[in-house]
Amino acid sequence: MPLGPARRNQGFSEADPFDLWLRRSLHQSWDGALDEPVPDDLLRLFSDGRGDREALRTRWLRAEKEPRQE
Repeated sequence: MPLGPARRNQGFSEADPFDLWLRRSLHQSWDGALDEPVPDDLLRLFSDGRGDREALRTRWLRAEKEPRQE
């Protein structure tokens, strides 16, 4: 995994021992969990709120276009 721009600009190299250790540790700890499918209940939580978020976003965009009344 290449370094992001922030890490590159701070003088970290691709072979930085801390980055190598961190990357390996994270892979060992979390790769198994990331390979698991997302439970349907959790997916439903995210998708059920989508309509509410879209309504709020639409209302916010409309309010942004209207002139402010002071």
